[in-house]
Amino acid sequence: MFDPTDAPSSYAPSPFHLRRASLDDFTFAEALTHDNMGHYYERHRLTWRADLFLASWRESENFILEVDHAPVGLLRLTEEGDSLHIRDVQIAAGHRGQGAGTFLLETSRRWARERGLHELQLRVFVDNPAARLYLRMGYRVAGPRLAQLGPIRHMTRRV
Repeated sequence: MFDPTDAPSSYAPSPFHLRRASLDDFTFAEALTHDNMGHYYERHRLTWRADLFLASWRESENFILEVDHAPVGLLRLTEEGDSLHIRDVQIAAGHRGQGAGTFLLETSRRWARERGLHELQLRVFVDNPAARLYLRMGYRVAGPRLAQLGPIRHMTRRV
């Protein structure tokens, strides 16, 4: 059975290591997510709610991305029907543009395939540059046309 914390054997050595998060990682995870997403919330007149992040944390499978044993990112997943929903891909500012997001998305895809799921889903703010990465990785905007008018896009891709 695929374990997302195992290094992929068929790829070149990676600087990234993924480990299961514990409750001790919650403070790092929330701070990173809030730091990365706070300006989108403000720009789109949404309110950050720590209580909702905690509730989501408890319902998700949470992983910490490390480089040289230091936390630099976060991956949060939930399984919904025949889909793996990517709740969060968060990368610390100094580590973006180095393949960390691609690593997390590819790990999610491999995990979904191993679980026999058929689709990956995620949501992204319309003005988040990460949407370009998602498009390059095969994600497409999905959902009702009316839903595509708001500040958040729902994106999917086949596994």
